[in-house]
Amino acid sequence: MLDNTHTYCTVKQIVADPIFCFTMPMLRYYILHAHRNGLAPALRRLGKKVLIRKDLFIAWIEKQNRK
Repeated sequence: MLDNTHTYCTVKQIVADPIFCFTMPMLRYYILHAHRNGLAPALRRLGKKVLIRKDLFIAWIEKQNRK
C-alpha cells in the first residue's frame, strides 16, 4: 500500500486559495521558468495539467525570502 500524504493542487486552486497572494499570470510565469527559479521539484505535469505540491510550494516561497 502506498502511503502518500502529499497534497497536490491545480494552478486554479492555488490562485483561489486565500493563503496565497498569487494571480494566474504570476503563477504561469513562475511555472514557465521553474527550471531556473527552483520551483521544478514542486511541479508535476500530467499531459497539459500542471499540479503543484503544496508543501514544496510553501517551502519554495519561504526560500525566496532568504535570497
